[in-house]
Amino acid sequence: KMGTTLAADGPCAPNLPVLDCPVFPGDALAKVGDFERVVLGSGVVREGDVLVSTRVGILRWDAEMARLWVQTEQRRYVAAQGDHVIGVVVGTHADEYRVDIGSAAAAMLPVLSFDGATKRNRPHLAGGALVYARVVVANKDMDPEISCAAPPGVSSKDWVTGESLFGELQGGHTFSCPASLCAVLALEDEECPVLEALSQVSPFEMAVGNNGRVWINAREPSMAILAQQAMLLCHTYPVHDHARLVHELATACRSDR
Repeated sequence: KMGTTLAADGPCAPNLPVLDCPVFPGDALAKVGDFERVVLGSGVVREGDVLVSTRVGILRWDAEMARLWVQTEQRRYVAAQGDHVIGVVVGTHADEYRVDIGSAAAAMLPVLSFDGATKRNRPHLAGGALVYARVVVANKDMDPEISCAAPPGVSSKDWVTGESLFGELQGGHTFSCPASLCAVLALEDEECPVLEALSQVSPFEMAVGNNGRVWINAREPSMAILAQQAMLLCHTYPVHDHARLVHELATACRSDR
């Protein structure tokens, strides 16, 4: 099951020979006993005391969330517990919204799954609205469930303030992006050269989903276009050339005005 949490005696940050290496379906990745705690993400299942890969990809480990998963480029997103996603509301019901997150089935978003929401005071999302949310239930036998409430341990602000971590994305535009690139753009503890360079050009807002979607909102439409071009092109350039890439795109953008 995706998102299953297991506990055992062992180091919190395992020393796995196959970490950040290609793996294939059926490959033994580690033993449960290698971890103090581990959340099984997409592409990893438990068979007895062994964790096994179910797909082709690169084995990844998130120390903060104690999450092990297989990163792969695939046309359809497979929801995994803890993922941040950008979705489109495709259905509204009394107790829930149905949201397209790019997976095989639409995700369920309970109407009260927003910070500070009550029955009398909650967001009313229309069809086509964009939401930034996190996956809270991911099981092959159930439709995914997402939430716009901050996870435990993370400071939250009521949805009415417009400053909550998750919620409706207003304005801006969304574009598709390779999942591997989204993973790089979403890193919070490491500097991302292309984003650093873009921030020097003009301020903008962005949200990155593990489901291969990126949302950008900028005061100037040209900045949104520039940011999208830079993000989609940066993986074809060496990291040390990302600042030069942004500078060249910004110069071309100004000359076209």
